[in-house]
Amino acid sequence: MEKKHSYKDVFTQTEYVKIMAAALINRFGDSIDAIASTWIVYQLTSSAAWSALIFGVNNLPTVVVTPLAGPWVEGRNKKQIMILTDIIRAIVVAVVASLFLFNLLQPWMLLISTIIISTAEAFRSPASSALTPMVLSEELYEYGMSLHSSLSQAVQLVGLVCAAAIIGFVDVSGALYIDMTTFVLSAAIILFVKTNETISEKVKFVFAEYLGDLKDGLKYVSKDAVIVVILLNCVFLNAVLVPMNGLQAPMSEELLHGGVEILSIFSAALTVGMLLGSFVYPMVSNKIKNGSVLQIVSMGVALFYILLVVAEPLYKSKIFAFGIVAVLSFILGFLISFGNCMSSVLFMKKVDKEYIARASAILVAGCVAAMPVISFIVSAVVVFVSVKTIFLICGVLSVIVTLAFSRYTYLLDDEEDTQADSMESIIATEETVKINENAEA
Repeated sequence: MEKKHSYKDVFTQTEYVKIMAAALINRFGDSIDAIASTWIVYQLTSSAAWSALIFGVNNLPTVVVTPLAGPWVEGRNKKQIMILTDIIRAIVVAVVASLFLFNLLQPWMLLISTIIISTAEAFRSPASSALTPMVLSEELYEYGMSLHSSLSQAVQLVGLVCAAAIIGFVDVSGALYIDMTTFVLSAAIILFVKTNETISEKVKFVFAEYLGDLKDGLKYVSKDAVIVVILLNCVFLNAVLVPMNGLQAPMSEELLHGGVEILSIFSAALTVGMLLGSFVYPMVSNKIKNGSVLQIVSMGVALFYILLVVAEPLYKSKIFAFGIVAVLSFILGFLISFGNCMSSVLFMKKVDKEYIARASAILVAGCVAAMPVISFIVSAVVVFVSVKTIFLICGVLSVIVTLAFSRYTYLLDDEEDTQADSMESIIATEETVKINENAEA
């Protein structure tokens, strides 16, 4: 009989717990930095254009560098890469904080620091992904990765809540020094992780081999239908959610007829929903098919956009407005987080360990690549049409994509059925052997 696992079992995976702790400390620092960096940009430039530019630059290494970093990471010590990138980020943040403290920071310096930090993260991400199966048992993937996701959302929520108080108490430079400290602590924790990595001889950088590894990774990803479906779904979700993320202020005023309080409720409900979704996933993952999850998530996004617009007459009452926004945001966050957990676990189980760094790098880059493209389109379109119209278009497109994906999501279910059939065959074989042994006796 198969043993039932729980979140408690994750804590028996000591090395994974260390990596998770380092990631959570990082997430806390990042959530503070997100507020502090935004404040610095406005203080230095008072320009929305600069904010948009730095946002674009921040995502650029993820799109360009991450797929190239993936094959480079493979065959090298992932633990050392994670430590080195944490130290690099700590140094850069410390320099920015010090320059700001002494009124020496310039906007172009922020661009350079953003590029360096994002590039370091582009190498750390595939290294971390490749390290996970080395320190976490496969039967605990659901609970381990879901716990990581849930705690990350909780820590991020705490960080965002504390950010304003921290900045008010120690100023922006002090907040950045706290962010620097989290990177140092993360590197220190990773230093004591026992990974038992097997490092290949490929430590010298050879450009031809590097391109060959990247091409091999692209070929590996493209030939597997399950991975392709996961990738396309992630690209779609990142793209279709850009209007929601990029038009929050206009959404609050034009559609919801509210102010910053609506945005606070929206963000809090979305985060709580994501936290609960990742927490619940492993408990019900064996009771719902993967293909159904993707369809439910896509349809949930469609309903979020459509219902948010359809319910506009009710927004005359602030109580109704707060309630509707809270409920829809919570459900959306829950579904997105649930779908992300399913995709992450299936991806980790499906991809061969030697390809994880390359495949995850391609996945991340492909997903993020959709964001700046859609952001540019939305910024151009919103000049001519209302937020309501854009939201309705997104809702209709989500319905269309959901119907289109329904033709292929069976592939994810076949994957589950194949694994189940294999287990049944093994059990049946074992029982046959026992019967034969008894007969011979």
